[in-house]
Amino acid sequence: MLLSAVLFDVDGTISETEDFHRKSFNEAFKEFNLDWFWDEAIYTELINVGDGKERIEYYIKRAWPEMLEYKNLTKYINSIHKVKNEIFKDFIMDSDITFRPGVLRLINELKENNVRIAIVSSTTQEDLLTLFKNGLNMDPNLTFDLIAHGGCTLNKRPSPEIYEWILEKMRIAPQSCVAIEDSLRGLRSAINANINVLVTPSLYTKNENFEEANIVVSSLGEYEEPFDVIKGKAHGNKLVNIDLLNKIINH
Repeated sequence: MLLSAVLFDVDGTISETEDFHRKSFNEAFKEFNLDWFWDEAIYTELINVGDGKERIEYYIKRAWPEMLEYKNLTKYINSIHKVKNEIFKDFIMDSDITFRPGVLRLINELKENNVRIAIVSSTTQEDLLTLFKNGLNMDPNLTFDLIAHGGCTLNKRPSPEIYEWILEKMRIAPQSCVAIEDSLRGLRSAINANINVLVTPSLYTKNENFEEANIVVSSLGEYEEPFDVIKGKAHGNKLVNIDLLNKIINH
């Protein structure tokens, strides 16, 4: 079987952006006079909770359950999240955002060989466009064949729904593609859709258990900076390339 598509997660996979999201949440909490602060330990736990609004709701249930009685809680959470997204845009505009090692190299190789590529993310379409256009200087609509964002499906990862949506839209068999993820919820989402998974742990997910992944590597690798294999077989490769991805789907 030949590789038909590669499905890229975004935050933590294409770029190390999760800390910008964490800081944006904290700044938004200040705007609403909330005495909340998500440190790195708290955010490491929240990484595997849905999207931003679901993370706020999860935190309220855990730390401030009395707020669940608020009649307008959903509207309140949406307001916080909207301000958070505006702050995130400012952070991206003012920061030096880069691709993780090997990402741009692999995207170019896939496009040159007519392998389809898609984005899969739980974040909003607005945040995705902000990151790619303002941070990474790339128009995702011109680069990727499909963009699956948080508004495309009802249930967020680890539900397989967003991957099933991609498979249907692209009309591809799950066994013929590879998902590239950095988190446990992303891994489980892809596996539950019967998709092969390559994991590149990020700063916030490096201690998670990725035993179910086909292969786990430190990064996608550059010629001058090959990846380290954390779990699985690289089949003689030192970079994530079409050869390695084809071997993943055929083993």
